[in-house]
Amino acid sequence: TCYPFQDLNSWWTVKKPGSQSLQLDSPAQIVKDGDLIELVHGSTQRLLNSHNVAAPVTKTAQEVSGFINNSFPGHQTWQVDILGEDVGTAWRASRHEVKLIHHQTGSVLALSGKRLPSWGYHQMEVIAALKVTITSDAGLVWR
Repeated sequence: TCYPFQDLNSWWTVKKPGSQSLQLDSPAQIVKDGDLIELVHGSTQRLLNSHNVAAPVTKTAQEVSGFINNSFPGHQTWQVDILGEDVGTAWRASRHEVKLIHHQTGSVLALSGKRLPSWGYHQMEVIAALKVTITSDAGLVWR
């Protein structure tokens, strides 16, 4: 789920796929356009996950969830696509807008533009969109 303001639930850690540690490497490894990553939610430590299951409201898209079990590594791997940059460009989170492409299915992390029902506290639905061709849509771009 998502909402239009930042708080502690907005923080994610970027890590190498399959790495069990959240400790920083020394020197820090730079994430680049085209790299594969996993995203770990800051407060719950769950991995951002998607798979071929319908989203709760937008049935034509895949659901996105926080997954605690690391037994399905392909389901939580995302490719970084820095908009307007060449492959290999270093990702600067404060400067670049990115699309996150689900490595297993090719779907793109997005806001559906719809609200979840009361069980989801009417927060915005986050999906993995299966067929996306628009790169300037704000619902597909993350910072």
